[in-house]
Amino acid sequence: MSAALPHLPDDERLVTAPVSPTGVRWRRIALVTAGPALLVLSFGVGNRWLALVGCLLLAALGLAALTAPTVNALTVAVQRPSRVAVGGVVEDVVRVRNTGNRPSPPLVLHLGGDVLAPVHTGVPAIEPGQVVALRVPRAASARGACEAADVVLEWADALGIVLQRRRAFVPAPVHVHPAPAVLPALPVPAPRAGAEDQAGVRPFRRGDAPSAVHWRASARRGTGPAGPTLVVVERDTPPVGLRVVVLPGPGEASEEDFEAVLRQAAALVLADLGSGRRTAVLAADGTAREGVDALDALAVAQPSPHEQRSTLEAARDAAGRDGEVLLAGVGGWRSL
Repeated sequence: MSAALPHLPDDERLVTAPVSPTGVRWRRIALVTAGPALLVLSFGVGNRWLALVGCLLLAALGLAALTAPTVNALTVAVQRPSRVAVGGVVEDVVRVRNTGNRPSPPLVLHLGGDVLAPVHTGVPAIEPGQVVALRVPRAASARGACEAADVVLEWADALGIVLQRRRAFVPAPVHVHPAPAVLPALPVPAPRAGAEDQAGVRPFRRGDAPSAVHWRASARRGTGPAGPTLVVVERDTPPVGLRVVVLPGPGEASEEDFEAVLRQAAALVLADLGSGRRTAVLAADGTAREGVDALDALAVAQPSPHEQRSTLEAARDAAGRDGEVLLAGVGGWRSL
């Protein structure tokens, strides 16, 4: 799970963060005060056993202080994929570098503070100037987004009495998208001006659908040597613009139903990405996020009221004349 990589060069895409001490160490304060307190109490009550226990605590604390390793400087970098779906696994590549002039002790690494599952693993001793690289798999159990990983390093003395802890917030953005579900049943878009314009007629060819025959124009042409002269209507190809998805508003869906709609929207975005169809999701700020940015918008989506005229106007403006606005809902999707 780990390997020592001497003098590993810095990756320009990685951002390192120095570790810094955490807050007040109550455990150390309790140990320092317990021994003297027992000695003072033993003198007051005249109990030799309390004096013995107090002396033993002071001796153990002194030994721990003498054997506690000192870490001058550590830096941490985290590299991972920027996107994953719920239920997937992300592999965090964590690099811990010893920038000091003394070897570091064996460490315990804690990863958490983001949208991925917290994990704990061990880090071997690091010589000065060396780097230890860890590949840590982490499950994505819920959708969301974060900009940094909370990295905590811990180590202790030989007796395990004095625990030292350092923390770093390392930039490592990740978006957890909804897991795609079954594609929603989309409504048939209403005819638009120009979508059914006739481009003209042409002779009937084998394979043409009977519904395409223009019977009135065929009757005017009469009958030829080979029989009735049939013509079919050729129509202009309807323009394909941007499809904008508007998510349910507050009170329109339960939390479970809202998540189900998000999974349908994720399936639609992924399917349209594969087919080349332009599809966007209207984000909370009123902008239409298209492509993979639409998946990022679904990762952090919250119910937004689309009864507001500004929201609907933003969706119509983003879709344009040739586009389409879809209102996603639990009972079905409808076209605006």
